[in-house]
This record gives sequence, C-alpha cells and structure tokens, in this order.
Amino acid sequence: MALIYVTSANPGEGKTGVAAAIARTLAYSGTPVRLVRLAEEGANAEADAAWFGSLAFAPGSAAATAAASPPDAADATVIVEGPLSAAPAGAKVVLVSRGGKAASPPAGTVANVVTAASGHVTVANQGGSPVVIQLADDRTLAGFSTDEARVALNAEVLVEGDISHDVTSDHLVIAPIGSDAGQPYFRRFESQAVVCRFDRTDMHLAAIRAEPNVLILTGGRRPSGYLFDAAGANGIPVLLSRTDTENTVIALEGIFDKTRFHGERKLDRMVELLAEGGLIEALA
Repeated sequence: MALIYVTSANPGEGKTGVAAAIARTLAYSGTPVRLVRLAEEGANAEADAAWFGSLAFAPGSAAATAAASPPDAADATVIVEGPLSAAPAGAKVVLVSRGGKAASPPAGTVANVVTAASGHVTVANQGGSPVVIQLADDRTLAGFSTDEARVALNAEVLVEGDISHDVTSDHLVIAPIGSDAGQPYFRRFESQAVVCRFDRTDMHLAAIRAEPNVLILTGGRRPSGYLFDAAGANGIPVLLSRTDTENTVIALEGIFDKTRFHGERKLDRMVELLAEGGLIEALA
C-alpha cells in the first residue's frame, strides 16, 4: 500500500482540496485510490469525510471520519487528510500552509503547497528538501455555493431549482439599472450568482435567460408571479434576502474566504493548478 498524508498546522488552509486533487489525478491515471479523513478538532472533518465518500473516482472511501490512520489497502493508494500531529511514519507527506511561513515539515515531507500566496510559483529545492508549490488566490477556488449564500444571508428559499448544491459561483454580479443591457452584461460571466431588487421583474427575467447558478433578490418582499414561473421552468434557484442590495452584497463578499472545498469546479481547478506545479511528479 502506498500512503500519502496531506496535512496542515491549522484547519482551513486547503488540505481537503489538495487531497482530493491528488486522488483524482492518480485515479484518472489508472491507480486505484481511497480517501480517508481523520478526525480533527476545529475543522469540518465530518463534512469532508462525507464528500470523500461520495466521490466516484475513489470508491470504497469512508463517508465518516477515522480516529487514526487507516488499515492497509494492498490494492489501492490511500490518501489521508489529517492534523499535523498525526502524520504516520512511512507516509509521503504533503504539507499545506496558507499565506505566510509554513510549519516545520514532519519526516517524509515531499512537498509544501502554499495557498493564498502572492503568485503561482514552483521551487524545486535541492538536497532532498521538499518542493514548494505556491498557489495564488484564485476566483474559482474561492467560489461559494447556493447553500453557503443562503446561510450567510439567512435567506428564504423561494424556488428550489434544479442546479446541484455542489455548484459554486465564481462571480457575484449586481444587476444593472437598465434591462436592455441586462442580458448581454450577465452573459459576460461564466459562473455567477446574480443579486437584484425584488421588484425588478424585467431584470429577473433577463438574468434567468443568462442561466445563473442562483438569483438572489433583495428587499425582503415577494416578487412577481412571473419570476416563479420563469425560474421554475428553467430550474434556477431563487433566494430572498431580508436586507437591501448593499448589505446583501457586503454579507456575500464576506463568505469568499470561508467557503468549503466542495464541488466539481473547484476540484477541476485545483487539479489544474497542482499539475502545473508538479506535485504528482514530486510524489512519484
């Protein structure tokens, strides 16, 4: 069994995304993989484990946290995410840190992935020291889900929609004043959440035609029935914020740094960035 241990000194530094990206890259190259999430105080370990268990490219991954390193799996490479203090002997360790100076790497560390760095840089260190891969802040990795927006705003769900809860929005788009410019403006953004006043039915319809991930209405009052028909027919989720547009946007801007690493868009982007940085080569 090959064992890769992905760790960080603190929760929220990016190890979930790194672990999942390593697993998917290996799986797509033909290597059977399993993902394991160790219990960790102060982290959303249970949610991470549930996500790991749902990933089709890592069948057999546990959907619950483990108390210690996993048992041997002779037929698979096991990627374990857990706290720095639990790094097992004999594992290839990937240390993840955010922004500033990394913690002291444990024995077996082959790479240090630095998230929220000043730019994308790979430093191939000499003498057997870890490779350093710096990842700059990235719009896709910071994207938020509809559920995260709903919780941040304490919003009412007006239309459930058909879009998966794993879909994340890279762009927060405020509706323009004129409806004539609305649809061309909305279509400039590939993955978006649109914010608009509850009484702008013309803008609601323009936004729906651009197929946003979610339409967020402000002002706390119910919109026209036309919106319910159009959003329902197109499967677009609609949330109702109780505050005005300015305060709604302020609340949403605050969740970019707090989003969880879930969803296909984030996983695709992390795989791309780590491939460019040479992480799989360092592990090999």
